[in-house]
Amino acid sequence: MSEQPTAPVKPEDIKELPAVASNFFFPCKKCEADRYHRVLTHPTKTSAKLECEVCGAKQTFKLGAKKRKTGTGRKRKKTPTPEEVWIDLKGKVNLENIESYNMRKRFDPETAIEHPKFGVGVITEANGLSIQVTFQDGEKSLVHNRE
Repeated sequence: MSEQPTAPVKPEDIKELPAVASNFFFPCKKCEADRYHRVLTHPTKTSAKLECEVCGAKQTFKLGAKKRKTGTGRKRKKTPTPEEVWIDLKGKVNLENIESYNMRKRFDPETAIEHPKFGVGVITEANGLSIQVTFQDGEKSLVHNRE
């Protein structure tokens, strides 16, 4: 006769380990959902080895351990919007000397240019035949130094 599963309980509220071969409600890491797990063994006095009844994934339950939040715990750096980058670059570059864009001209980084379609921009990178220009609405790759 098989034992009936116990009612769902928060893992941090459990004070003693469930019996071996009993069912235990616990979050499954693989399924990413709360599932019933079968208790396989008690490797230590405070832990139990569990197996998910849905996917078969095995994991360890420890007494007193709080349910972990998903994610690495590190805060991600906020990626600045194109407008924020534009405002930052605009403050670093002299906007009084704006050169008009022409693909035959050669440009250097940190130069302000005016493009007929995209408007005023700041060159962030320059190499061989292309330049990276940050405009108010985003970054564009343009040709330069063409003969």
